Amino acid sequence: MAAQMMARRGRASATPAAGLRSLQPHPPLIAAVHSEASRNRSTLTLRDALEAADWMQSLPQEARERILFDAHESYFREGEVVARKGEPAHSWIGVAEGLLKISAVYRTGKVVMFTGVPEGSWIGEGSVIKRELRRYDILAMRPTRVIHVPGSTFRWLLDVSIEFNHAVIARLNERLAQYIGLMEIDRLSDPVARVARCIGTLYNPILSPRLGPALHLSHTELGEMIGMSRKGVSTALRQLESEGLVHAQYGTVSVRNLPRLVNYEERDRG
Repeated sequence: MAAQMMARRGRASATPAAGLRSLQPHPPLIAAVHSEASRNRSTLTLRDALEAADWMQSLPQEARERILFDAHESYFREGEVVARKGEPAHSWIGVAEGLLKISAVYRTGKVVMFTGVPEGSWIGEGSVIKRELRRYDILAMRPTRVIHVPGSTFRWLLDVSIEFNHAVIARLNERLAQYIGLMEIDRLSDPVARVARCIGTLYNPILSPRLGPALHLSHTELGEMIGMSRKGVSTALRQLESEGLVHAQYGTVSVRNLPRLVNYEERDRG
């Protein structure tokens, strides 16, 4: 049975870890592997990356083996599209290394970035569950290694594993809370409070368990998330830096005091 499955998937190549494979990117869904991305690959195996996931560690052995056999990976350079809005959601997407962003471009030309997806995070469970088309674009913000758990495997896990259901429900709940938080931020009139709260919402132990103090987002990208100009974001970051809450550098915001950012109150503007 396993041999037949591997034969049907001619793109798969065996690895020393039984059942694991790394599918080569194929058009039109995934761009060809580039030498730059290949040079940036780490020595972390696909098995190691999967077994490091918190949700994976709680699953029974049968479920773990199925995931290890079915999962595959691909590599993307900065700016490349991982999944397009309007395409079928064929897989649950995880970030083994690098950084993705969830965004959409509207007919008016306006670009809206919904959130970033850092290393150790997973995205797209809702579209896979509902078997619907993607409602957003997923792009690599720097060279990124992506793990795909096929939709059929994802839905099988929902059928057989209560532990996996708990993990998915926790993510859906946290994601809903995150977007409600962003809606609340949109109602604030103080730009400094908006930027502070936006940075705070990105730090979530369930959605982004490995996100460190260095947040790799540009001022433009932060502005896309909260509907502010790059200049407005830069001014707000300078104020937050003067209060000792962040340290802003080119393309990076280092968080110094997360609790105060999360609870930052609008200033009295007189």
